[in-house]
Amino acid sequence: MTEEFVTLETAKILKEKGFNEPYSLAINVEDSRQYTTSRTNSELPIKVCTQPPQSIAQKWIRETKDLHISIIRNACGYGYDICKADNGTHITDGIFKGPNDGGQWDTTYEEALEVGIQEALKLI
Repeated sequence: MTEEFVTLETAKILKEKGFNEPYSLAINVEDSRQYTTSRTNSELPIKVCTQPPQSIAQKWIRETKDLHISIIRNACGYGYDICKADNGTHITDGIFKGPNDGGQWDTTYEEALEVGIQEALKLI
């Protein structure tokens, strides 16, 4: 079992949206080289951004942007739902928007979570 880190694309969007938490892994946006660091995005060079685990990105979005991302499993695969964290008001979902025949992400929970994180960041 391994911890899933956000993709380069998601790491760049997180930086744009204000994610500035220190994390031990950073990634170069030009060549995808990874670095060990303890610095925040504001302390890193412009072409480098922190690459947190999906769970940290999900928690940051929930605690600072009031958006809760839920992953849903059904017979077709995985999907996501985004709602207001403080009251549960539905905002959007990725149910029936995925690439498989049932409209889901059929491979992994983490794949659906990555898409859910990206979609939540678009709402910010």
